[in-house]
Amino acid sequence: MTMHAAYVPAPMKPGPVIYTDQQLLRALIRLAQGESTLGRRMFEQRRRDADPSASLYERRFGSWNRSLELAGLDTVTQPEQLQDATTKWTQEQLIAAIRRCQLVTGSTTLVAYEAWRTDPANPEFGVPPATTIRFRMGSWSRATELACN
Repeated sequence: MTMHAAYVPAPMKPGPVIYTDQQLLRALIRLAQGESTLGRRMFEQRRRDADPSASLYERRFGSWNRSLELAGLDTVTQPEQLQDATTKWTQEQLIAAIRRCQLVTGSTTLVAYEAWRTDPANPEFGVPPATTIRFRMGSWSRATELACN
C-alpha cells in the first residue's frame, strides 16, 4: 500500500496591507484614546506594528491635519517656523508641475523633472522639488501616473 503525501500549499509571503479610508480613520480615533486631538509624536508612541503609518495618512488624505479633521478630531497647530513647510503645495499643484514638465521637456522622469525645475532658464517659479512630490504622493511613479492619466 502506497501512502501519498497530503497536499500542503506553499506558504505565501504576506503582501502590503491595504486599508480603507474608514479603517484608517477608526485607527486614528482609537489611538487618540478619547482625547480631542492626536499629534504625530503621540501617534507614533501609541501605534502598534499592525497600525497604519503616519505617512500613509498624509499620502491618503493630503496632510496629517486633514486626516484628523476627517476622523472628527481637532487639528494640531504647527509650530510657526513649519507652517508653510508641508502644506505649501496642493496635490493639484504637484500634479500640474509634472504635467508642465512633460509639456516642456517631453519627459516625466525624475531626472528630467529636477533638471527642468532647477534650470536657470526655466521661466517657472516656485515649482515643488521632486522630493516633496515623492513624499506627498507616495512615489514618483504614482505621481506621474496621476499626472498622465
